[in-house]
Amino acid sequence: MDAGGTVTRAVVATLSGQPVGRACAAGSNPNVHGPERAAEELASAVAGALGQAGARERGAVAACTVGLAGASALADPRVRARLEEALARVGLPPERCVFTGDDEAAFAAGTPAADGTVLVAGTGAIASRIEGRRRVRSADGMGWLIGDEGSAFWIGHQAARETARQLSRGTALSPLARLVAKQVIPGQRPAEGSDRRPEEHARAFARTLAAGPPIELARLAPLVTQAFHQGDPACTVIVDAAAGHLAHSVHQVRSRGDRLPVVMAGGVLLGSEPVRAALTRKLALGAAGAPVLTAGSTAGGAAWLAALRTGACPDDTELHSALTEPEPGGRTDAA
Repeated sequence: MDAGGTVTRAVVATLSGQPVGRACAAGSNPNVHGPERAAEELASAVAGALGQAGARERGAVAACTVGLAGASALADPRVRARLEEALARVGLPPERCVFTGDDEAAFAAGTPAADGTVLVAGTGAIASRIEGRRRVRSADGMGWLIGDEGSAFWIGHQAARETARQLSRGTALSPLARLVAKQVIPGQRPAEGSDRRPEEHARAFARTLAAGPPIELARLAPLVTQAFHQGDPACTVIVDAAAGHLAHSVHQVRSRGDRLPVVMAGGVLLGSEPVRAALTRKLALGAAGAPVLTAGSTAGGAAWLAALRTGACPDDTELHSALTEPEPGGRTDAA
């Protein structure tokens, strides 16, 4: 399972790498959504994938790995117990399940190697050094309130701030501000000659955003990519700053001269070519010679880790490739 902040993906696969069931649910990061909702979304995704696989396969599951965004919440035994109860209810008892960070599953989705670096930039953002397929050091991953710089939330927040600034000026909106305003407050642009002051319109925009969950700002991130391709200079600034923050996180967890692979994962890096290109250029400055890889199916990466627990050979690149092949239709989370 790849249990992220925006979407939860589950895959059931055979030990030959053949997927027999897939399902998705909403985000299940317990730090963002709370343990109750996280548990229900995890259970929903598992139930869907096992249901697709069939009743016989449900009883034959040998191992399960849950790559969980917000895995730090598991330090609270009540949170762990709630998630385990939900999984047990749909057919996965605790003795078959191992929780890891979503960064560990993402690294496994990009390479069968045991050591290297992974950068996950989706709703949130974290860079981790991986040794023996476990995180030994990380940078950022602090959540939307004080961290996750370069993430979809961070990018969406910058887009919202830029839109508010332009609305308060009362001048023509840039491509980015038009897209954001249309999504947040459709049809509420003051008409020409209106006696409503521009700053009041900007405050109405801010109130609308504040009325929803803060993490919803991540849904504005794809608009930055769209407006970037329309030549909006503000988007160039946002994209370059996001890539700079992400590159800094990567450099924080790598050693000088490190030539181990760097795996890029998450909706921002897989869905936004401008951010990915800018990041790749910045990584080349401090990680020259290290292979930069793109993660495949992150739920498949978790399945690879589960397969290793059943005795699969760590050098079986064919099995790894089969399990981590990108999912049909590609990713749909914040980009």
